[in-house]
Amino acid sequence: MKAANMVELGFCKSPHGIKGEFSFSLYNKDSSVLKKKTQVLLVPHNKSSSIKPEGEYFEISQIKFGNKVIARLTGIEDRNQVEAMIPFSIHLSRDKFPALGEGEFYYFDLIGFQVVGDDGKELGSVDNFYENNDQLILVLKINNEIIELPYVDHFFPAKDLAKKILVVNLPEEL
Repeated sequence: MKAANMVELGFCKSPHGIKGEFSFSLYNKDSSVLKKKTQVLLVPHNKSSSIKPEGEYFEISQIKFGNKVIARLTGIEDRNQVEAMIPFSIHLSRDKFPALGEGEFYYFDLIGFQVVGDDGKELGSVDNFYENNDQLILVLKINNEIIELPYVDHFFPAKDLAKKILVVNLPEEL
């Protein structure tokens, strides 16, 4: 089980080449915080992975960004080792991310925010998020139901980062 301060950055389901390289699929490769000597936590997706169920830390020894993100991990020298490890997700400690300016936030910081109506009444919380190539979608848990809404001003007119509150205008059909 991963620590609470770990952020999932992506996953790996395939090797690259025969010399122990991984093909990483990162959720945001354009502004990745991964670089040489970064310690990452790899968490297996299933029991077929040789990684311990609670995850294991590895150091990135080399990483290249392009059409694909190709990475090498210290101690992993051949394709057989890579194939034994996959599939897994890639996590990084939240404190390894660059500091942000006033009013700025990372989307993953919204997870756990209290969701309230414009009257201030608590409705639920932010459970997760994802991008659908066009926009960010927030996954809300309201009355034990999952509701997905685009993160746009129409649905989310206000937020209080300090109090961890997000104001939502739910569609009328909900």
